[in-house]
Amino acid sequence: MKQNKDTNDIGRFFNGYASDFSSIYLEDERPRSFFNKTMDRLFRKDIETRLVDTVNLIKKDSIKTVLDIGCGPGHLVVKLLELEKDVTALDIAPNMLSITQARVDSMKFNANFETILADYLEHEFDETFDATSVMGFFDYVQDPVSVLKKLLKDTNKEIYISIPDDKGFLAFQRKIRYKLRNCPLYLYSRESLVQHLKDAGCFEKTEIVDTERGFYLIIRK
Repeated sequence: MKQNKDTNDIGRFFNGYASDFSSIYLEDERPRSFFNKTMDRLFRKDIETRLVDTVNLIKKDSIKTVLDIGCGPGHLVVKLLELEKDVTALDIAPNMLSITQARVDSMKFNANFETILADYLEHEFDETFDATSVMGFFDYVQDPVSVLKKLLKDTNKEIYISIPDDKGFLAFQRKIRYKLRNCPLYLYSRESLVQHLKDAGCFEKTEIVDTERGFYLIIRK
């Protein structure tokens, strides 16, 4: 019951937040205020960095098919389609998928593309993927070990995950902001992260990179 309530609250939050969230990357949905631009420059540079790092990792020829979990407004999707990767984009918020689809519809590309409106833990795929991107997703995961185990099942080669740190000003203000908006938020210490990876059976396969906002994981199978 708790998981279903969390899922509903998260879906409502991001459905209403879609345009504002998209504008962090690109102001084609909604202009950013001076305050928000200042916050982006001081505290959200990590969002752009993880996008660039993920694209660079997926560029290699051995990666043909990609699952983007929590695809949001589709900025990674667009870059992967430009690289002619086959992309499946999954999100729990319909408005996020609508923005993604609109971006894709404006493109010309030689790759397959599909959107899925679903809760990742509850969705079963008919195929596995060469790579899976999980950016800004574990912030809202109540049971990270179950998600890690499913990722290992759904992915053939590499998994890229952003993990939010539980320390610092950004973590503090996020806890307050998300509580006010009734959206569950889960933050991680390095110790808890390592334990989750061990419990899922993938610690030895995982490279942990420290970032400004937490950790960037690369799991190589």
